[in-house]
Amino acid sequence: MWITYGLTAGVVLGLYDYWTKKGMDGNGVMAVVFWSSFFGAAAWLIAFLPVSYGSGFHVDPGATNLKQQLFILFKGLMMTGSWIFAYYSVRELPMSFSGAMRASGPLWTFLGGALIFGEILTPLQFCAVLASVIAYFLLSQIGKKEGISITCSTPILMMLVATLLSAMTTVYDKWLVQVLELKPNDIQAWSALHRCLLAGIIMWFFCRGGRSPMMPNWSFWIPLIGLAWVGAEWVYFLAIQDPNANVTYLSIFRRVSLIVGFLLSVLLIGESNVGRKSIVILILLISTITLILHA
Repeated sequence: MWITYGLTAGVVLGLYDYWTKKGMDGNGVMAVVFWSSFFGAAAWLIAFLPVSYGSGFHVDPGATNLKQQLFILFKGLMMTGSWIFAYYSVRELPMSFSGAMRASGPLWTFLGGALIFGEILTPLQFCAVLASVIAYFLLSQIGKKEGISITCSTPILMMLVATLLSAMTTVYDKWLVQVLELKPNDIQAWSALHRCLLAGIIMWFFCRGGRSPMMPNWSFWIPLIGLAWVGAEWVYFLAIQDPNANVTYLSIFRRVSLIVGFLLSVLLIGESNVGRKSIVILILLISTITLILHA
């Protein structure tokens, strides 16, 4: 089931990527980061109330001590930083390229999983991981034909930073659940509140004095961003609760989001160079299927 959960999280993240692109249209990054975080936190508030008791979503406010809260806060710091860098990139780049810059994510996750959890892939499995990384790289190379330089583009570098932070969070989540033995609901609910608070502080710092508006041009895309992330994270945590779950595989499965986002971009935004990009994404799909069949 952890494979199914991982793929489902990837599909939801594809919607999240598309909604982020739409929500960023004409808006400042910090305003979107805060308000999407706000709606994500609001979705978890009911879990702290007695009405949620026995529902499977309930969170006991007194169940985590200060040390555990600090561990969860560190997750929130990494995620908030990842969002800020990623949103700047998504605002400036076509969806296919902002997704392609996550190419190094599975490798970083692989290194983390190997070093921390001893997750070693077979030669065939490693080739599938490598093929997916190469596919993302080739997709990014197509960007040169569209005037996007990997080495000289600030949005590209921002997405690389966001990818590294996201990969660290992927490994850290499994450590919180399987080593520190924190309840997934506690991690997600408190982290959502932490992210909202952190994003609010950062937004105030960057937007004070009228340098940037704290209120975005309002659209229903913004709450959808926050709710989609909560949904994807919920499904992802169902996956990593399984002791057999491999964080390297999960990192690859979550990259299914690129396929979903690319299709939505082609149909609704007007992505260019569709033929060449489709071939590269097909390579990615084959590598993902290979991992599923040999999991």
